[in-house]
Amino acid sequence: MIDVTIHSTGTGPCSLSGKDGAGLTVTFKDGTVTNSFLSWKAFQQFLGMKAGQKKAETRSAQVLPIANMADPNSPRNETPGLPRTGTAK
Repeated sequence: MIDVTIHSTGTGPCSLSGKDGAGLTVTFKDGTVTNSFLSWKAFQQFLGMKAGQKKAETRSAQVLPIANMADPNSPRNETPGLPRTGTAK
């Protein structure tokens, strides 16, 4: 969950881009942004980034053995000048 407080809406210079435009003044509970004015676009991008971080934190890594990642008989696995390591099918 992303905990954000919206203090106000209006126009002004965006804290991230420096461009003037419509937006809102917000504070994120995690402290990344505190009482700062963000354009609507910057706010949406920031929310997307935060949502991506939360998803990445909840994913578990899956480790695959290298032997299972490629077919040893594939011509793409050959090194020029060296014999093939697999058996022909």
